[in-house]
Amino acid sequence: MMFYLQLLTSFLVGGLLIASLSLIGERVPLKWRKIVLTVPTTIAIGFFFIGLTKTPADVTEASVIVPAALIPDYLFVLVFALLSKRNIFLNLVCSYAAWALSAKILLQFPPSSFAESFYLYFLPFVFLLYWLIGLLPQEHQLKPVPFNIKHVAIRSLVGGSILVVVVYLAQTLGNIWGGLFSAFPGSFSAILLIFHHVHGAKVIPAVSKSLFFPGAIGFSLYAWIAGLTFPLYGIWIGTLLSYLATFVFYWLYQKLHLTKEPPSLPREEI
Repeated sequence: MMFYLQLLTSFLVGGLLIASLSLIGERVPLKWRKIVLTVPTTIAIGFFFIGLTKTPADVTEASVIVPAALIPDYLFVLVFALLSKRNIFLNLVCSYAAWALSAKILLQFPPSSFAESFYLYFLPFVFLLYWLIGLLPQEHQLKPVPFNIKHVAIRSLVGGSILVVVVYLAQTLGNIWGGLFSAFPGSFSAILLIFHHVHGAKVIPAVSKSLFFPGAIGFSLYAWIAGLTFPLYGIWIGTLLSYLATFVFYWLYQKLHLTKEPPSLPREEI
């Protein structure tokens, strides 16, 4: 019974959160879009329910693989951007195939510590993928669609459905698999599908690039803090502290980030 309640909660809370983030992401400048679209959702929900259905200590083991598991995530994002002008079904098949193949390789050579996962796996490969996606044409401007029940419901359905699959697989397999699926591109899939449907293929490379930084560091930070705090303080306070650390990092990033963003659309055009 608890497991089905977990799935229902994942669908409702995760779906509404992804719908809200995608709608807000259309309405904010690029520097804020990078943060709005990379608020930890799949990782947070996955870790919370690993701690709830198993023990908070299991989150520590699951967290080790998260930075390395972001490599398949961002490979998914890169392939989706590369094939954004192709048939959407073919695009998804190829993107998920790239994720599955790289995840299989990762599971054969998993990191033994969080430091190894971050410094040896995450840093070189994610920066390489970020450089590659930056070579694609970038269309930054988005015309937001209205807030209404229809748009919120459709986006929630897409996001919630993907997260249910992720949580199910994370909970029925071991902790390493749980950590891998907690970093599964569930929210990325939903966000990219939504933006592709609403705004067209031309915006996908820019939206995909905005998912990398500071989000990739934020996800790794969330996992690290969760691995430290869940065994000590439990799932509720551990989740709160993990989010707090992530949002403090995002705030500092915004204060220190000096990159100029593209000019916004005139107000009357939105």
